[in-house]
Amino acid sequence: MHTKDKILIEGMELFARQGYEGTSMTSIANAVGIKKSSLYAHYKSKAGLFLDVSQKISSDYIDFVKNSLKNEGKNIQETLHLSFLTNVHDLANNDSSIEFYNRFISYPPEDVKERLLTIMVNSEETARALFEETIKKGQEVGEITTVVTAKEATNVFYGLLDGLSYETSYYTFDIIEKHGEQMWKVFWRGMKA
Repeated sequence: MHTKDKILIEGMELFARQGYEGTSMTSIANAVGIKKSSLYAHYKSKAGLFLDVSQKISSDYIDFVKNSLKNEGKNIQETLHLSFLTNVHDLANNDSSIEFYNRFISYPPEDVKERLLTIMVNSEETARALFEETIKKGQEVGEITTVVTAKEATNVFYGLLDGLSYETSYYTFDIIEKHGEQMWKVFWRGMKA
């Protein structure tokens, strides 16, 4: 693994656990196993590193959503259900990227707030567009009702995932998965044609 990749991973871990203010460039350098001067050769500031971590998390999430929506011979219901379950499973694992996201979408550091929110909003809008495209396909083939728009259905779908993401702070893996299945059941009952 390249040093820059290690820096991003360790930075994400530390920012997620200790917050922006609680994480120093020294602690990141120590976690990576490099000198602080070597870290500064890659990143001139903590803000720059933080924003690169944010961008990596956002890019990884878009790739994750694209992969979760791959339709390999499945109907739209199966595709959306599998995507939903994959997202729920990922949320329930509560890794550092989810901790990072939950912490900093709610409490963004002031000096990078605007840029961070731009990164996060762009990522969410891209993910929503992917879900919306899949829902539109379902409407076109008659699997999903047209009583609601694809955008409305997408907002509900995404809202369920957002709600589950906050549950990662206090519920166990099994409870989150159970809640996800219950949410899917109600969602699909309202969406099927």
